[in-house]
Amino acid sequence: MTGAVGGRTDAAVLAAIALVVLGTVLGNAALFVAAAVPISILLLSWLASPPSPEIAVERRIDPSPAAPGERTSVTLTVHNEGETTLSDARFVDGVPTELSVSAGSPRGCLSIRPGESGSISYEIVPRQGRYEFEDPIVRLRPISGAAVTTTHSPAVGDATLSCRRNAGAIPQLNGALRRVGTQPTDSGGPGIQFHSTREYRPGDEVRRIDWRRLAKTGELTTVNFDETSTAETVVIADGRSAGRRARTTGHPTATELTAYAADRAITALVSAGNAVGLCALGITNEAVDVPLASDNQGRPWVPTGLDDATRTQIDAVLDAVVEGARAEPDDSRLATPSDAVADGGHGGAFFGLRTRLSNRADVIVVTPALDEAPVSLVETVLAAGHRTVVIAPDVTDCETPGRAVRHAERVVRLRRLRATDATVIDWDTRQPLSATLEAHR
Repeated sequence: MTGAVGGRTDAAVLAAIALVVLGTVLGNAALFVAAAVPISILLLSWLASPPSPEIAVERRIDPSPAAPGERTSVTLTVHNEGETTLSDARFVDGVPTELSVSAGSPRGCLSIRPGESGSISYEIVPRQGRYEFEDPIVRLRPISGAAVTTTHSPAVGDATLSCRRNAGAIPQLNGALRRVGTQPTDSGGPGIQFHSTREYRPGDEVRRIDWRRLAKTGELTTVNFDETSTAETVVIADGRSAGRRARTTGHPTATELTAYAADRAITALVSAGNAVGLCALGITNEAVDVPLASDNQGRPWVPTGLDDATRTQIDAVLDAVVEGARAEPDDSRLATPSDAVADGGHGGAFFGLRTRLSNRADVIVVTPALDEAPVSLVETVLAAGHRTVVIAPDVTDCETPGRAVRHAERVVRLRRLRATDATVIDWDTRQPLSATLEAHR
């Protein structure tokens, strides 16, 4: 803690010196008398002592852990535990340098009576990672403003923000994801939608007995429902260099949001009992920490499955996609030779991926759609007869003419995709992903 007389006395010092000098030169006693006023101010300032802080500071971060791109609220609450009013209490929270404030301010000036509290709040939009907050800086002044106390006050509560790809709500399959993953069949069996009835057979579940008919006719029958069969679903995550840009400085890049959306979609499908696989564009097998198969272009390929080994491989690939978003542009592990061709919009670059897909596989393409390659990819997948859903995180805006052009080009690409048989979800990344997917039924 440091305490000192404030710089507000500088004017009084200059005024006193000027009046004394002029009084001496001009021989004017009135000027000597007038000099007594600033001198009195100086005496009061010298006698003033810096206020001693008796405060408790608490920090709350909500939510924590947070998902990449999720608006996270930070509230700093200060409680005056002393017996004097803090008339001028100024606070600066120790925000990690890697984070940028998107709304509000981590700085605040409060006046707090004894036994009362005051607070400041602000919002950040974190990238994936773990961030440590420093103790806030506290500066206190008395009413005169002549003295000041500056200190770092330890904050209780939350000191760390964890931003993880697997945080956030899991999307429900009754939204847009229902278009992939499960397929209706013509046969009757367990389910939720009525299909037919048949004679009761020993071993039939009690809940499938038609009790109403039994009460009316005395016949014991079993209700059949429309069965659904589990389909294979392959998620294609676009981690190419085109997506390594953010909405603004300090926010997650489109590639990081792509990895997050792919993770949430995979988690939802797996929790519903669907076999899921993954292919990542923009990185090679060398960038992944676990052994993997690949297509004929060297891109990581995780075959569809439900076991723990499949999930481990999927997590390793998505981790590599996020790391690729932060690596140097000339890192040889990031781009495959086919990516350069894909950037030119040639569907042939995705032929190796197409041959990996089984005939019964559904496809989810997660891409920011910032160039023409995703359009070629979706057209290639649809031409092979696969049901396709496109999830497109949006990091564009119209703040500058250049950004407006980029935004307009993306809108045109999504219109072209909607003109196909693909289901296209334009995800405004300022809104929760789960709500966006649920809205697209």
